[in-house]
Amino acid sequence: MTKRPDKHIKRDQKVIPFPGLKDRLVEKGLAKLQSQLHKEAIELLVEAYALDGEDPVTGTSLAVALYEDRQWEQSKTICERLLFEGLGDYEEMLELYILNLLQLKEHDQIITTIETVIDEQIISADKQAHFEHLLAMSKRHEQQDEGQPTQSFSLGEKLEQQMIQVANLAKQNVHPFKQSLIDSIQDKNTHPFIKTMVLNVLREQGVQDTVTIEKWTHREVVNPAQLVDPFESEKFREVAEVIQKEGGQVDPTLSELAIDLIRRHIFLLYPFSWDEIDVKVIGEAYLQLAKSYMGEAIEWSEKEKNGIVKEIEILENVSMI
Repeated sequence: MTKRPDKHIKRDQKVIPFPGLKDRLVEKGLAKLQSQLHKEAIELLVEAYALDGEDPVTGTSLAVALYEDRQWEQSKTICERLLFEGLGDYEEMLELYILNLLQLKEHDQIITTIETVIDEQIISADKQAHFEHLLAMSKRHEQQDEGQPTQSFSLGEKLEQQMIQVANLAKQNVHPFKQSLIDSIQDKNTHPFIKTMVLNVLREQGVQDTVTIEKWTHREVVNPAQLVDPFESEKFREVAEVIQKEGGQVDPTLSELAIDLIRRHIFLLYPFSWDEIDVKVIGEAYLQLAKSYMGEAIEWSEKEKNGIVKEIEILENVSMI
């Protein structure tokens, strides 16, 4: 990560479809980034990066967007590649790489990297003082870490207390105690709502470790960083569209209540979804459920009773006290 590669290495030329598309994607991505719309910026820049992974502006922009979105592990990976291949401004990319390592508390790697580039005189004289400052800061942190026990996290006894604990994690760097969080998800006694909250924290902070999660009859090994937001899943959007189409124009209050119910249930199910495949059946069932909440007497069809209704009953019976 420290050696400045030969700038004259020949690379295979890539054929980019739609001339100018990559530049337009980068331009739009940077505009979103400037507006603090990090996830939208990342989507655009990832698409541009896929078109031309050797363009230094695209790679640097994506690394910055990932860093701003607290996806430090992914940003670090891109920085490593750009540094290794000599793409972009070396010192700018080295600084971003170090900043990612700081967030991840990888102080050993920071010390090794900076000491090497200083010894090999890779960085310019006017930047050396800045990197020496980062080096000194990492050494202090390393000394402090050596004198402290390994950080860990444990959930309180009451559900309300656990919700507050996990909500506060969004303001912290959880990488030093990520294994404790993974353990809490893998604990069969952890409430499904809390499992979702913790998994979301790991997803938002780009944790790449595999996690085995169980909820009711579902069991899967997932990589949090590769998951999507529970309310951005295709199934959720399709069911919400059915509800809006079927009930939105007739009774907006009813459709809003039904969507609130599917939001609550999909959050409990996350990262899984309903077993029922037909989104129309699911949407209509939640409109029926919303009617019952509003005091109407309802009747379920035989198909609903043998499918989605059983799932709804399980989710409705989850205690939040």
